[in-house]
Amino acid sequence: MAKKRVVAIDIGTHTAKMVQLEQASTGTRLINANVVTYRDADDRYQVAQALERLWEPLGKPPKQGNLRALFNRDKTEIVLAISRYLVSTKRLTNLPVATDDQLANIVAIAAEAELPFRIEEAIFTYHDVRRTSDATSVELISTRRSSVTDHLDLLEQNGVVVSGITPSMIAIAEVAANSGCTKPTFIVDIGASHTDFCFIANGALRFSRSFRLGGNNLSEHIRSALNMDTDTAAEEKRRIPANEAPTSAWTTQLITELQRSIAAANLQNETSDGDAGNNIAGSESPTFSATEPEIWLSGGGARVPDLAAVLETELNIPAVLWNPLQAIEQCADIKIEHEQAEVETLLDTYGDTLAVSLGVGLSALNPAIQVSLLPKETAETITQTARQRQILAAAGLGILIIGGGIFGGYTLQRRQQQRSELVDQRLANYAQPMAAAKEQLGRELALTEMLAHHISPLDILHALSEMFRDRTQVAWTNFNVTNLNVPETARITFNLEGSSHNAINTLIGALEHSGVFTNIRPGETTTITQDRKPIFQVQVRCNLTPSAVKTFAKKRYPMPDIPINENESVATDDEPNIEPPAPKTDEMEDQKDEEDN
Repeated sequence: MAKKRVVAIDIGTHTAKMVQLEQASTGTRLINANVVTYRDADDRYQVAQALERLWEPLGKPPKQGNLRALFNRDKTEIVLAISRYLVSTKRLTNLPVATDDQLANIVAIAAEAELPFRIEEAIFTYHDVRRTSDATSVELISTRRSSVTDHLDLLEQNGVVVSGITPSMIAIAEVAANSGCTKPTFIVDIGASHTDFCFIANGALRFSRSFRLGGNNLSEHIRSALNMDTDTAAEEKRRIPANEAPTSAWTTQLITELQRSIAAANLQNETSDGDAGNNIAGSESPTFSATEPEIWLSGGGARVPDLAAVLETELNIPAVLWNPLQAIEQCADIKIEHEQAEVETLLDTYGDTLAVSLGVGLSALNPAIQVSLLPKETAETITQTARQRQILAAAGLGILIIGGGIFGGYTLQRRQQQRSELVDQRLANYAQPMAAAKEQLGRELALTEMLAHHISPLDILHALSEMFRDRTQVAWTNFNVTNLNVPETARITFNLEGSSHNAINTLIGALEHSGVFTNIRPGETTTITQDRKPIFQVQVRCNLTPSAVKTFAKKRYPMPDIPINENESVATDDEPNIEPPAPKTDEMEDQKDEEDN
């Protein structure tokens, strides 16, 4: 079975992350990972250099047109994440009932009026299709085309061709689905500049938003409050607890945004499901009707000391730190395998920040997830390039087959020629005996032809004469034979004249019982008057039986009767009965001597 490999890349504010997954018959494996940091995300050259270092563990980017790629069954797909804050979502309701093929066109028409920017500047897709008997609703996901092309240009500078772009909230939901997420769960992924909030219920993404608050804001709070440089503040934020100043001010802002997010998720859940009683727990609604929800914290900003405990107290919802790598290894058929010691160190250090990149890779391996913001023209180019590679591969394979056929044909022809020459040589050795045998066979065939009996019209006339002995009663007036050289198809025709109907019928009966003639077909009997006597005339057609040749041969060449003396006994044994000679005696020898004298 061919292996499918996916390289997933997440370009953040200060870090770029990469994971490589491999899917085979035994399951999914994480076989490589890398994280590269940079200071200024606005410096495109700096980011491009970081992406080049990010790719180093994988070697050179796969070339799309080389011969090895054409015939390699283990394909590598490269997918990219796009941050939630660059994405806009909106649920489109009351769409007409339609099939999956029709729905794409319906969403495209409805999106023109719902997009937050001009249609020519947008890239959009949809997911979370919900159908009723009367209507269909979907969640529209859109982004600016420039946001996508900026990411693609950075990777293309390093020769990396992307085949899919997955929004970060879709990636986080996929990781949660593989992490044993059974309860309603709020996933809070705190990055450097933004925080992604996702609500997962019944294994599906129900709500998501992004707000501008992250680790950089906390560093700025500490830098301003303690009057220190940015690098020192970044180190200090890892030691100050969440409920202590100056970190507490940042924590308060985070709690406020989370309360707003939970309230929005609750409203979205009520609007989508139409069930006002299915509330989501929060600071103002502390209970959940079915199951108590949880908060999972991930990302670099989640490492603030005591942050989970403070959020649990303030929001009245259980909160835990979530390491997606550890979670999926425990709950899913996904194994983390690597040989490099530096990769193990990297996973221990950055494992809790790889939720997005890991989810992008898992989404690419899941055929049920088709959410991608890759520009249509780019996707068509990739498809066309893949088709061209297939054509080139087929052409190359055809050339190999044709070349192999020509070489094999030439080899076979040479071998057949050698065998033919050997056979001709052996036949030449048998030429003289074969010529003698052919001459002898010709003589024997000529003799056999001479001895073989051939029917002649005289044989037929002789047989008819034996049947027409009384010429006063019946006679024939005409006789015709055709195809006599092939007795099976010979046709005999003759006319009969008889003194009465009875005489003609008697003759026809004799023909039928002769054993020589068959298929007797008498025609219509006519009557004429001759010498004041009625004469009956009829034409008879017939054929010869298969045994006619043998019968005529016996009559033409009768076997002679060999007389047998009644007093002589005929030996019936296979061997003749010959008595042995009598023994010689002395008297017989004396008698012979006298005769000689």
